[in-house]
Amino acid sequence: MVAGQLGARELDRAAGVVVGAAAGDALGAAYEFAPPVPADQVRMRVGRLTGRPAGSWTDDTDMAVGIVRAAATGSPIDHGDGLDAVAAQFLAWFRSGPPDIGIQTSRALGSASRAANSGQGLGAILTASAQSYQESNPDAAGNGSLMRTGPVALAALGDDDLLLASAAAVSKLTHPHRDAVIACQLWCVAIDRAVRLGHFEGLREGLDLLEESDRTRWTDIIDQAESRPIAELANNGWVVTALQAAWRAIIDTASQPGADHVAAGLRAAVAIGGDTDTVAAIAGALLGARYGASAVPFAWRRRLGGWPSDVAHGDLAPLAILTARHGVPDGLGWPTAPDLMAYYRENWHPTGVLTTLPGHEGILWGDVAALDHAPADAFISLCRIGRAQRRGTDHHEVWMTDGPDNNDLAHVLADTADAVEELRLDCGSVFVHCVQAQSRTPSVAAAWLVRHRGRTPAAAFAEVEQALPSAAPRSVMRDAVYTLGRSAGGR
Repeated sequence: MVAGQLGARELDRAAGVVVGAAAGDALGAAYEFAPPVPADQVRMRVGRLTGRPAGSWTDDTDMAVGIVRAAATGSPIDHGDGLDAVAAQFLAWFRSGPPDIGIQTSRALGSASRAANSGQGLGAILTASAQSYQESNPDAAGNGSLMRTGPVALAALGDDDLLLASAAAVSKLTHPHRDAVIACQLWCVAIDRAVRLGHFEGLREGLDLLEESDRTRWTDIIDQAESRPIAELANNGWVVTALQAAWRAIIDTASQPGADHVAAGLRAAVAIGGDTDTVAAIAGALLGARYGASAVPFAWRRRLGGWPSDVAHGDLAPLAILTARHGVPDGLGWPTAPDLMAYYRENWHPTGVLTTLPGHEGILWGDVAALDHAPADAFISLCRIGRAQRRGTDHHEVWMTDGPDNNDLAHVLADTADAVEELRLDCGSVFVHCVQAQSRTPSVAAAWLVRHRGRTPAAAFAEVEQALPSAAPRSVMRDAVYTLGRSAGGR
C-alpha cells in the first residue's frame, strides 16, 4: 500500500498497532500467571514478574520495538538486509540481559549470538538456530512470535503476499513451528484489514489465503475461540490458545461503543489469566489497529517504556507511522524532522499566545510558538512537533485533527481533557497547545471545563473564547464537545 493512500484515520490506526500492544503488554504485566481477576479490577500496576514500574512493557514489546525500528527504515523485512536488521535488534535486546524472556526465544537467540561472526547474515543465522531448536523440540509452539507480530503487518499493508511472507520470516527467527507461523500470518492479515478498512473481519478473511488443509483446521480453531469456556483459554502459552484468548477478549467486549472497546478488550484479555501480558499485547495490536492509538487511554499511554531506553512512549507512534509509510516522512519531514517551527511560522504564523482561564492558573493554553518558553512542568501537543521540540518525559502528543477524519473525536477530546487534569494534579502545571490556538486548543479547554468543572458546553466555550481571543473552533470540534456535554454528568 503506497504511503499516500494512508489518511489521518489510517495513520492513527497504524500507530495504534504498536501503542495498543504496548499498553496491553504493560497492563497484563501485573497479572502474569497469577490467579485471574475480574476485568473491572484490572489496573496498570508494577510488573509481577519483572518488578518494573507500572507502565513498563515486557519482552513482548521489547521485541516488537526491535521489529518496528528495523522496519521504519523502509526495507522489506521478509528477507535480506531487512530481516538481518530485525535479527540484529533481537540480538541486541538479548545481549542487554532482559529479565523476562521465553525459553524457546532464549535458546534461539543464545545459539545465534554465539554464531554471529560466522560470516552469514544474521537473519539466516537466527533462522537456522531456531530451526535447530525446533528439530530437537518438535512440539515447541510457544506464543513468542505472535506476541510481537503487529509491526510486521505495518511493513506490508495492502500486499497479502508480502504480509504472509514477512509474518512467516519474522516468526521463523525464533518460532518456526507451523502453528506459530500461521497464527502470525492470520493476525497480520487481521491487522492489515483493521488499519486499512476499519473492521475485524480480517482474521477470517485470512483463512482464504491458507492452504486448504490449514484453512479447515484454523477455521475450527477460530470457531472454538468464540465458543470455548473462558477457563479453558487460561493455559495460553501455546500459540494457538494465545490467539484464541486474544480473539475471545475482543469479541466478548465488542458491544462496547467505539474507542471504549479498546480498554474493555484489554481488561478482558488480562482477566482470562495465564500469560496475561502476551494475550493482552496480541489483543492490543488488533484493537489498536481498529480504533487507533488515540483510543488507548492516556492514563495507560503516559508511562509506557521499556527496552531500549532511548525509545519512550512518544516514539511508538512515529515509529509505527514511519513503518506504514515505508520509511518515508510526510511533506513536513515528520516524524523524522527534529523541529517543525520553520514550517509553522512560514505557513501559519503563530504569535506565541499564552494564557490561562480565570481561576484555573495551573493550566496554560496557547499556540506552538509558545512551546519553547511556556513555564510549565508538563506539556500536551495537539499538533505534530519535531523530536527536538519535546520538553521532558511528561510531554505528550495527541492525535487529533480539525476535520472529520478522526476515528472518535469525542473520545479523544474527553481523554485529552482527562490528561490535562491528571498532569495538572501530578505535575503542578501543564501547557496545552496546537498550531494557532484557534480550534483544537480551545476545544480541549472547553472539554476540560465540561468534564472537570461541570460547565455546560455553551458556558465552557463562552469562557474559553473570552480568555483566548484567537479561539475559533471548527464545527466538528464544537459538536464533539456538545456530545460530551450530553453524556451523564459530562463524564
